[in-house]
Amino acid sequence: MKLIINTSNLYVGGGLQVAISFINELKTLQQDNEYHVFLSQAASNQIEQETFPNNFHFYLIETSPSSLKTRKSIIQKLNELEEKIAPNIVFSVFGPTFWRPKTVHVMGFALPWLINPDSSAFGQLPFIKRLKKRLEILYKAHYVKNNADYYVTETEDTKERLSTFHNIKEENIFVVGNTYNAYFDTTNQKEITLPQKEDSEFRLITVSHNYPHKNLKVIKELIPYLEKQSMRYKFVLTIDKESYNTLFSEVSDYVINLEPISSDLCPFVYKECDALFLPTLLECFTASYPEAMKSQKPILTSDLSFAHTLCQDAALYFDPLNPKDIADNIIKLFNNKSLQEELVAKGTERLKDFETAESRARKYLELCEQIYKKDNKQ
Repeated sequence: MKLIINTSNLYVGGGLQVAISFINELKTLQQDNEYHVFLSQAASNQIEQETFPNNFHFYLIETSPSSLKTRKSIIQKLNELEEKIAPNIVFSVFGPTFWRPKTVHVMGFALPWLINPDSSAFGQLPFIKRLKKRLEILYKAHYVKNNADYYVTETEDTKERLSTFHNIKEENIFVVGNTYNAYFDTTNQKEITLPQKEDSEFRLITVSHNYPHKNLKVIKELIPYLEKQSMRYKFVLTIDKESYNTLFSEVSDYVINLEPISSDLCPFVYKECDALFLPTLLECFTASYPEAMKSQKPILTSDLSFAHTLCQDAALYFDPLNPKDIADNIIKLFNNKSLQEELVAKGTERLKDFETAESRARKYLELCEQIYKKDNKQ
């Protein structure tokens, strides 16, 4: 097969990391395929092109097609490349792509706002931002529905919701589960400098950008409950400096911010912390759960259906909108070593049900081949 792999629209977050992982896994899979990889600047910065074999061809797409200012010129470039390459399939790791290829287009979907219209996450936004978010959803939904022929989701629940809320035929939606990054399997892991850890310190890691649905602002509301404890609780974040200064400048003694980090640093950061803390209000999938399981760290997260679907009994759950309940569960976890060990053991067992980076890449390829053969018969 001749495939275009499109990451031109991916700049931050889990979608970018999945794309980088997938591209790297392809080095050792299906060498008879021909890969033409459209890289965003952010993806290009993390892909070592010189390490790939001759069946890979890379193209830097300087600006995301999501930008209205440059969209016309970027789409023209994408169209010209597609015409020159003449691929069998275009696979966009995640949408919306804001580009409609002429070739059969398979697009990944992981936009929880678009399939959870009644989520409490909307209620956490001020009125004007809530209105803007609703308009943004309509805007993105248009491109999701009209720019692809087939879709890939990460869970069955997401597949059902995508079909229900956007009137997409279920037979055109496939499921390939997510997983932790392959960097968690390497022995030669990169390191980053963290502040010296005190003896009486319990570190809670959250690897995420400051998206509204991640509910990171709740951390500030936890401090009055936690500062009464003899134990020193600290939150380790990876958000941009501006968000950190806005949200946590007044409680900086309790929040360590590493700023956004590359995926190859994540294993070390997990190792240096004691538990995963994820007060998120909305997800399709988050790699943080299997990453914590792989790192053998207990999980503290929101008592919501998507979290239970992914973690099952391998997490301690709290009400993400109730600071006291969150704090009580953090304290409970710290004071109960056997509970920590139980959650780690259950997480190790639950991890067996997730894909690996290799199996996910294989399934993506098998899906593209299946669709290519199906469309050629029609």
